[in-house]
Amino acid sequence: MFEEWGLEEWIILPFLVIAVAIIIWFLKRKIQRKFDEIELRHQFEARRKRQQRLLLESE
Repeated sequence: MFEEWGLEEWIILPFLVIAVAIIIWFLKRKIQRKFDEIELRHQFEARRKRQQRLLLESE
């Protein structure tokens, strides 16, 4: 297969590899940020429920 490749294909290959690497990096970063956002939301909800429970117990 590779023996049939011309100069153009070999020139394009590094750009395609770099493009795929950038896309994977971007998607990985986006997913990690979403996980961080979800974790903050969970912490906020837990804190809110804890404060609400303490408020009800003090009444």
